[in-house]
Amino acid sequence: MDLVERVREDMARHRMTEPGSKVLVAVSGGVDSVVLLHILCLLCDELEISLHVAHLNHMLRGEEADGDARFVAELAKQYGLPATIRAIDVLKYSEKKRISVETAAREVRYEFLEAVGRQCGASRIALAHHADDQAETILINLIRGSGITGLKGILP
Repeated sequence: MDLVERVREDMARHRMTEPGSKVLVAVSGGVDSVVLLHILCLLCDELEISLHVAHLNHMLRGEEADGDARFVAELAKQYGLPATIRAIDVLKYSEKKRISVETAAREVRYEFLEAVGRQCGASRIALAHHADDQAETILINLIRGSGITGLKGILP
């Protein structure tokens, strides 16, 4: 079974979208999120969904991060999709809140995605995750003192 078929089946099994819904696709510019965007574009007509691309530049990697933002903007343009591209100074945010840069980046990213989702009328937000992200989520939940129910990875 190829990757597109696996995504199609997982989306159906977990009822991730409904016909007519808009999906906000978080695209960092890395391989995982670019593949996610490509697969969702391939399935768009079949699933009867529309897509909106979101990219957040955390302003932590200088010109490389600026390049990622330009790449995502161009990718969205090539696919003919609307895109919201923003930059937020995560280091400044982490210092102000007195939290780690990683925690700050996560908070800022999810706040950004939720805000863009509301603005564009998205009913779902699609993010690309891999095994390391799953393990990190479980560890964060454990460190925060989660009970048994919180010791799970990222849900579909």
